[in-house]
Amino acid sequence: MNPVAPIYAGQLQNGVIWIRIEGKGSFKNSTELKTYVSLAIKKGAMKFVIDLENCPVMDSTFMGTLVGINRSLSNIEEGGIDVINANTRNQQLLTSLGIDKLLRLDLENKVYEEFRYEISKHIQNGHYLDHEEVDNYKNAIHSLEAHKELTKAEKSNVPRFKDVIIYLEQDLKNKTKS
Repeated sequence: MNPVAPIYAGQLQNGVIWIRIEGKGSFKNSTELKTYVSLAIKKGAMKFVIDLENCPVMDSTFMGTLVGINRSLSNIEEGGIDVINANTRNQQLLTSLGIDKLLRLDLENKVYEEFRYEISKHIQNGHYLDHEEVDNYKNAIHSLEAHKELTKAEKSNVPRFKDVIIYLEQDLKNKTKS
């Protein structure tokens, strides 16, 4: 079984929350990302940096989680997410799903230039988001919500994820009957 990629988080002096994914962004670690960001927003955080420097690829649940987080920030005037250090594959994934229209995708490495080196040194000694195994039912709910976010984000995603959504809804019905 593949280990869950860790996620590190730290807060810059200007209040921006810096989050680095150290491995694959997936359904396995997107729940703790969502939980952490939700708590940070409740405490007043408005701006987030998602650092993908060490993230080779993301799955649809992880990307849908990013879209959901962005939707949570849409009512906050100064709120938003900057995605930085995305490799070619992650850029292609974000663009093909239309997520690049919602999140600020930094292709020119200009966002928070002055902090990048400092935060890179600091973040690995910073706060590691605790990973808890999520039961299958909660995982299915989270995955369903993430995929619905992707279909809300871009109409062309509806046919891509329609079958996944139907499967997850049926799976949830079966789990509640048991």
